[in-house]
Amino acid sequence: MKRLFIAALALTASLSWAQPRPVVGTYILGERGVGVVEQLRPGRVTHLLYAFLLICGEGQREQEASACEGRPPFSLAPHVDQATFSAAFQRLKQRDPAVQVLASVGGWGGSDPFFHLAATAEGRAAFVTGALDWLRAHPVFDGLDIDWEHPGSNGAGLGSAADGGHYVQLLQALRAGLDVLGRERGRRYVLTAAINPSREQLARMPMGQAARSLDLVFLMSYDFFGPWTPRAGHHAALRSARPGDDASLEAAVANLTRHGVPAAQLVAGVAMYGRGFDGVKPDGRYARPWPDEDGAVPFKNIRSLPGMRPRFDAATQSWAMVGGGRYVGYDDPRAVRAKVTFARRHGLAGVFAWELSQDNGELLDAMQPR
Repeated sequence: MKRLFIAALALTASLSWAQPRPVVGTYILGERGVGVVEQLRPGRVTHLLYAFLLICGEGQREQEASACEGRPPFSLAPHVDQATFSAAFQRLKQRDPAVQVLASVGGWGGSDPFFHLAATAEGRAAFVTGALDWLRAHPVFDGLDIDWEHPGSNGAGLGSAADGGHYVQLLQALRAGLDVLGRERGRRYVLTAAINPSREQLARMPMGQAARSLDLVFLMSYDFFGPWTPRAGHHAALRSARPGDDASLEAAVANLTRHGVPAAQLVAGVAMYGRGFDGVKPDGRYARPWPDEDGAVPFKNIRSLPGMRPRFDAATQSWAMVGGGRYVGYDDPRAVRAKVTFARRHGLAGVFAWELSQDNGELLDAMQPR
């Protein structure tokens, strides 16, 4: 009986990749320009996520003050280059009709309004109304991606234990609203979310309930280490360095499935950038992030780092550039192919990356299903 059960799981995993095409998604950052969209060849991605739409109202960024002036609370702020991007997405769809373009809302710098709007039925309704109005005005988009970082805590004192329930209610309201809009427009709108998949974060948000409103869950299985952590480490490893560690894609998938999210909804994260540290000690302590205070290095620049050489760690199935007391963990194309294989074997929906302008084409190549 056990063998039959295992065989059935394996068949289910293979069918999930055999029937629709596996997800190959990537975020693009609005401030980096439309060049990466214009250069995309047909069939390279299934989902393109445009980051970020920002929210007006309580908690809005100072930069949105003029764009939000006179706009209803919790509506979406107009993006200065929106017409340019919409035209580029339309051209992309003409050469690749199957691609889905999603608008991602929030992000690390733009999530504060979520804490306020999600807390009341009126706030949630206002946001849904604003989001649907935005989609009506921009018909090239196929849906929304909610990037609330993070229900329960924004790392700077904002958040409460009630956020997890509010998150579920917000997604339910959005799903209902998108279904109404879909009937109005004769199409189906997609709803996805990007989440921090750590045990600590998942304790704050009932993802099993939330996932019922979602088409896909994008696992931010990167940034496990960075300037905010006391020790250096690989920020996007496939496997954890030690049993029980929470800093890997493998641990992220285990965390989400343990919370009741079906594997077939999960999309594994690929990092198109490395995280660097200088003055690294044998115990992992370090002097400073490197090469700057953010500690981020685009993949397209990784091989040109002076005085450093690549090193493979078999335990974590990951690559790093090392030398001169410096360490830069990154997703090498071989590491990405290992993530694609992992996603296929575990019945995941596919893989996605943050973010396309940092690649030289090699990582997107490695993300293609095999």
